[in-house]
Amino acid sequence: MRKFLKVAAIVVLALLVAAPAMALDFKFGAEYRIRFYSNLNGSQASLGNDEGLTSQRGIQSRIRPRFDVSDDNGNMTATLRLEIGDIEWGNGGGASSTANGGSNGSINYSGARTGNGAGGGMGVDGINVETKWAYLDFATPGGVPLRWRAGLQPWYEAKGIIIDDDLAGVRAYGKASIVSYEVGWYRPSSGPCTNTTVPTTSPNTGLNACSATNTSDNNFDFYELKAGLAVAKAFNPTFYYIYGYNAATNTTSNTNVYYQTKPATSQFLGLSITGDAGFLTYDFDFVAGSQNGGDQGNFTAAGGGGDGRVKTVGWMGDAGVHVPIGPVLLHFVGSYATGDKQNGGKSEAMPWISPSWNGAGGLYEIIGSGGVFDQVDVTQDYPAGLWMLGFGAEYRPVKALWLRGMYGYAGFTGSRANCGYTNSRVPGACYGPVYQGKGYNTAVLGADGTVSTGGDGGIAGKSSLGQEVSFRADYDLWTNFKIQGAAGWLFPSAGSVVSEYVLQLLYNF
Repeated sequence: MRKFLKVAAIVVLALLVAAPAMALDFKFGAEYRIRFYSNLNGSQASLGNDEGLTSQRGIQSRIRPRFDVSDDNGNMTATLRLEIGDIEWGNGGGASSTANGGSNGSINYSGARTGNGAGGGMGVDGINVETKWAYLDFATPGGVPLRWRAGLQPWYEAKGIIIDDDLAGVRAYGKASIVSYEVGWYRPSSGPCTNTTVPTTSPNTGLNACSATNTSDNNFDFYELKAGLAVAKAFNPTFYYIYGYNAATNTTSNTNVYYQTKPATSQFLGLSITGDAGFLTYDFDFVAGSQNGGDQGNFTAAGGGGDGRVKTVGWMGDAGVHVPIGPVLLHFVGSYATGDKQNGGKSEAMPWISPSWNGAGGLYEIIGSGGVFDQVDVTQDYPAGLWMLGFGAEYRPVKALWLRGMYGYAGFTGSRANCGYTNSRVPGACYGPVYQGKGYNTAVLGADGTVSTGGDGGIAGKSSLGQEVSFRADYDLWTNFKIQGAAGWLFPSAGSVVSEYVLQLLYNF
């Protein structure tokens, strides 16, 4: 028996030594950001006018920790990315007591602990941790050049013209030779909110944490097909098609039959081309789309379809040429996006999903989503009804310092592409951005002599949104630590100058 046990022990030991080790690779990264910002005359609805005290200024903290774990051959990866913030300094604090930031006779506790802006007041204790990404990413067995990603993940296309957001979904992607490919399915909604509980404390007073039913097929889904060709260094086209099926929007007054209403569909067809010709680089994006009832499927008006929905059909082009001359890189950019003509029937406004467009070429700090800092949305995140032309330059005088300056002119693509200007003949039928501005009138006299809701004056009815001049500087103080700054001015076609100033501390590793 002893001899047998001895032989068995040797065999087991040999097998353990020969068996491959199950190694896991853990990685941690994070983005720590502290942002000081000031904005004057910058509220979109009253652009160029601070009479309503809409200008914003403050200090924010945001931390985005990221955790990745993978096997030793990269076949399997799990990612979790959290977000803490944006915590507005002075907004919300610790438990309400004198010992924990409560009222002590001189400093009053601000009251709210819940919300993504809470935790910056006395006590600095807020419920502010959010989930940004949480997904699995794994290879297909058998050496097939295809990976799968399932969970909460980012979705970005075409300079953020139609989509730049985080969603729940599944996608398969890969590359073989010069061809890259991707198939995706994303679900932004599983139906109307069914809960009735709403917070009663600031900053989330009256806002639902939406819960939906899973007992009905009333989802809002997007499906994507994408293919790219690395033909040559100077020519790299990518094609994509997106189909949206929205059964989540109820167009009737009976909330119990929302799943029986006709689903709203949307389609997008896009082409992106990038290239490097040696003496210059270029980028070109074209997107055409159509939606029944706009991005939410609930845009209705007299003259719409059988269920009252208005069909929105439009397109956009955005292009840039970038020319290096010694240490300077020159930018020449332009864009054009169709806007609503307000002539009844369908809307001609360029549709969108959840965009974050930063002006022509994606190079501006105010027009669009507000550039890389994005602290205040002065204009719409989507480009519908706008055209732009602009130029600028980048310069790196020393290794640690990077500078960029841009000029851009933005106009409306039609006399009524700005929905702040209402056509009294078709009330409530405009789809797209609303810019009012200083001197805006809240009612207009129609051709038939009647007064209708809507307005004119200010920016409404003007052919131009305005002109932007902006500057940005990044200085690498230490490894992975930057001090960033931006200053921008938007000169609107009516009203006072809009100004924005940002100082940001960024540690990204």
